[in-house]
Amino acid sequence: MSQLLPLEALQQRQAPLETWLELDQAVLDGLPIGISVCDADGHIVRFNRKAAQLWGRAPRLLDPKQRFCGSFRVESLAGAPIAPEHTPMARAVMFGERFENAEARVQNADGRRWVANFNVQPLLGAHDAVIGAVGCFQDVTADYENRLALERERRTFDMAMIASKMGTWRYTIADNICVYDENAQRLYGLTEARFLHDDEGVKGKFHPDDMDLMWARVAEALDPAGEGRYEVEYRVKQLDGSWRWLSAWGLVEFEGEGPDRKAVAIAGASRDLTELKQAEELQRLLVNELNHRVKNTLATVQSITSQTLRAAPDPGAACDAIEDRIISLARVHDLLTARSWSGADLRDVARRAMQPFAAAQLDLAGPSIDVPPQHALALSLALHELATNAAKYGALSVPGGRVSISWSQESGMLRLTWREAGGPPVSPPTRRGFGSRLLEASLRDLRGQSRLDYAPDGVRADFSAPL
Repeated sequence: MSQLLPLEALQQRQAPLETWLELDQAVLDGLPIGISVCDADGHIVRFNRKAAQLWGRAPRLLDPKQRFCGSFRVESLAGAPIAPEHTPMARAVMFGERFENAEARVQNADGRRWVANFNVQPLLGAHDAVIGAVGCFQDVTADYENRLALERERRTFDMAMIASKMGTWRYTIADNICVYDENAQRLYGLTEARFLHDDEGVKGKFHPDDMDLMWARVAEALDPAGEGRYEVEYRVKQLDGSWRWLSAWGLVEFEGEGPDRKAVAIAGASRDLTELKQAEELQRLLVNELNHRVKNTLATVQSITSQTLRAAPDPGAACDAIEDRIISLARVHDLLTARSWSGADLRDVARRAMQPFAAAQLDLAGPSIDVPPQHALALSLALHELATNAAKYGALSVPGGRVSISWSQESGMLRLTWREAGGPPVSPPTRRGFGSRLLEASLRDLRGQSRLDYAPDGVRADFSAPL
């Protein structure tokens, strides 16, 4: 006999176990895979040289202590022990089960571990009774480790794609179908891998403002005379109806050469750009807002400078006044910048405005109230002007004088009061200076009301403005 008969042929003939026992041993030993045969009791009745090499030993035939398998130890690929009576050979003998391309981990007596791929078929006798089983097995450790390595690489690739919010796809020209991987399906808001790029599908998926650009880039990439590079940004509709910005890029697969060269597919990837686009839009809005605020600030500084110089007889005093007012403006700018110009706490505004003046002569009282940027700027300048006047002529000009600043919020209105006491007798100013005009301008910015009273016992001021 020159070769081993196929298992199916043996079963169709219902060959008895003796057929295997009569096979020439030299034929079995010449096979590149391990062969073992068991009888109905699970005794090993035949094996070839390759089987003994793989097992690392040659078991004794019909040995009742070595049933079903010649291996020292068998485990699942996960490392769980498999008892001899639970091996595929045992299940084939006892229950007539068949196994094709099954895998297990084998440990030999010398400690060597390897992965076995095996096929097991029951041997049938008269009336289809199981009279034994034959198993073919081989060492596939290298192939198994390669598969594990590929699987690890695939998982690493998938994790990298998920982490970078990317997915892959392939668009074939002939059938006009794009196939997306799972990551790309999530990005494009799809429920299945295959997407038909017909008019209806494209109009329902891609933003109408982006389709002309997309098709122009596709045509450019498919040009046989071009480089075959595709790159575009567009918005795609999600399952909830929202839009997501994506960046897509790929390379065209061509067939043929010269005049016969034609595009057959585009393979590429897509990435989620939504957060980047939102950041760009926010940056644009911030730049516009910054430009607006810078212009307003420069206008305020220009007004402070020109009005102070125009009203002051002494250039030196004018320079000092300009510097003090700009520094006061800078302090409140620092407060607003720390909170991204979303507003400021009125307590912090009052403290910063009164910072240059004697703290022992000041009483600040009021709850924590967030005021918008324009309120913070206007109130800061107003308090600075009142304090400057008090330091020159009023309560802060003498050691015993005091200034009380209090504020409250009632029915959406901010109310702030200024009270001076213990200073020199007060009389109304003989002329209306820049400080007074600045106070009035600040209150106009608040769209509020004010009352300034030069009472003999101290200046009083009441402000109210809507929040």
